[in-house]
This record gives sequence, structure tokens and C-alpha cells, in this order.
Amino acid sequence: MKRTKIVVFVFLILIVSSTLFSQIIITKSLNDTVNKKDTDSIVGIVDTTLSNEKSRVKVGENIIVLPEDTISGDAVTIGGNLDVQGFVKGDAVCIGGNLHISGTVQGDATVIGGRATIDSTAFIKGDLTSIAGRIHRQKGARIKGAVNSISIPILRSVLPFAFKFTSPHKTHIYYHPFISSFAKRITIFGVYTVKIIALIVFILLILLFFKTGVERVSDAIEHYFWRSVLAGFIGEILFIPLTILLLVLIIGIPLIPLLWMVIVAALIFGYTGIAYTIGRIAAERRGWINKSPYILGLIGLVVIEIIPFFGRLVSLPGGGFVFVGGVLRIIGFIISFVATIAGLGGVILTRFGFRKFGK
Repeated sequence: MKRTKIVVFVFLILIVSSTLFSQIIITKSLNDTVNKKDTDSIVGIVDTTLSNEKSRVKVGENIIVLPEDTISGDAVTIGGNLDVQGFVKGDAVCIGGNLHISGTVQGDATVIGGRATIDSTAFIKGDLTSIAGRIHRQKGARIKGAVNSISIPILRSVLPFAFKFTSPHKTHIYYHPFISSFAKRITIFGVYTVKIIALIVFILLILLFFKTGVERVSDAIEHYFWRSVLAGFIGEILFIPLTILLLVLIIGIPLIPLLWMVIVAALIFGYTGIAYTIGRIAAERRGWINKSPYILGLIGLVVIEIIPFFGRLVSLPGGGFVFVGGVLRIIGFIISFVATIAGLGGVILTRFGFRKFGK
């Protein structure tokens, strides 16, 4: 019950934040003069601003605040690099790029998925936060607030590639080593096998520690299947907009890891619930009595994953088998997707299994 209240409280904070602070970051610049320069950075072009400018928000572009420049608001770039050599009265935020500060930032400095380089001449009045990145701080750099570093290696690897297509100029050529088709199919099959093993471990652990919650989720799925599918579908649709909202809102950035931990936990818990439901229904129809919940969960896993497993297995020889395996994989994907949606919906309806849904 306490965990449910915490989750609901976090979502209420996000809703209120979107109302109160949505105008802080997205501000239209007046008397805007931009000079374009070539750069060797990962993403696109450089945006150089002039002095006494309001907040700057750029997507797929770099921002340079020169030593003689002053930004009276925030400096925010998504998918680009941020170089603060001058004066920023608000916050400095860099998402999917590298942050370099040799000047002054009166607010907070935040970098997500990139490197933060703080020179000895830098002064940050607020906090310095790095999420899924690294901080390189030279001796002599002054930071009045706290220095926070949250390591998420996967996010650090993914973000640069996720944002590289947002740049209007794609001039860089990336080298892709040759990998044979058979090696690719073997790799895909190996990754899928690892996924199955991880699911088995998660199902057994969740049933061991949260069996009552899983049974509540299972009851909701079994008796209110279409409601569960609808709730899960709506939940998945809201994940991305909510994440984007947190990226835009400065105060919401530290909540992004918490949000995605809740999302991943809900998906895994829901998958366990739908697998347990399928296993329980199969056991009832076969007349199996007093079967272990672990066996029921594994039976459901086999039912959900048997078709995509054979689809990948059939595709391994290549040739015409790839087409047959592709058809099986499409069918298996549909089954797995519906099952995942229904499981997530069961988690939402039962508040992570803390409440029994319906009568």
C-alpha cells in the first residue's frame, strides 16, 4: 500500500510540474542572431548566440556561449553539445551530448548520456548532475551545490545513436564492420536465448517473493482481459510522452531513472502475471491439480515464447528458411505483444498487485 501511494504521488508531482513549469524552458528568443560554424563534434552544426539573450533550446544542434555572451534564461540542447564559456543565469542542460563549462552557470548544470567537463575557471552556483555519463572536474573549479553522478551504462551507449539523426546535417560517415548473415542470425538467436533465461529467473523470483500480488494480477487478467489490454495499451502510449516531459522539465530530469525503473518493473511483473495466468488455465483444462506456481509460470512462458523461439531457430540455416522463420516470428511477436500489454494492464489495474480488481 505504501509503495502504491509513492508511485501515485510521483505521478501527481509530474502533472503539477507540467502545469507550473512548462514555460520555464520553452521560451521564444527575441532579436535572435545566429552564426553557423563548422565543427568536429558528433552532431551537426554549431549555434553561437549573442549577448543578453533569453533561454536557448535547441534539438540536434550545438550551443556555444562565448566569453562575451550572456543568456538570461536557460541553455538547453537535446542531441547536441553545450559549451558554456560565458555567463548563463539559468540552468545549463545537455541531453545526448557533451557538456563543457569554463564560464559561469548560476543555476544547475545537468548532462544526460554524455561527458561533463568542468574547467578550472568554471563557476556553478547550483548542482552539477550527470546521468548515464561521466564528470571530469579540473582542480580549481567552483561548484556551490551538490555533485551528483548516476551511472547507467546502457543509456550512455544508446543516447548518442538515438539523437544523431536529429541533426539537419549528417556529414559524418560511420564504419560498420562486415558480419556475415549467418553470424547475425546466430547472434540474434543467442540474444533471444539470454532473454528467455532472464525471464525464467525473473518469473521464479517474482513468484517466490510476490506470489499473492501475482495471483491478484492473474485474476484481473483472467476475469477482465479486455480491460487489462486497454489499460496496458494506454499505459504504454503514455510512457514516451511522460519521458519527454521529464526531459523538457529541468526539475523532472532526476525522476527519469525512477520512472524507467517503475516501467521495467511493471513490464516484468506483468509478464509474470500473464504467464502464470496462461499456465493456470492450461493446468485447469488438463486436469492438473495442485501444480506448483513455479511450474505454472514456466508453462505460460513456454506457451508465449514457443512460436518466436521456433521462428528464430528455423531461420538459422538461411535461404527459404528465413521467410518461414520470419512469418513465425511475426506471429510470435503479435502473441508476445498482446500478452505483454495484458500483463501490464493487470499490473495497472491492481496497482502492482497490492489491490484486488473488481468484485
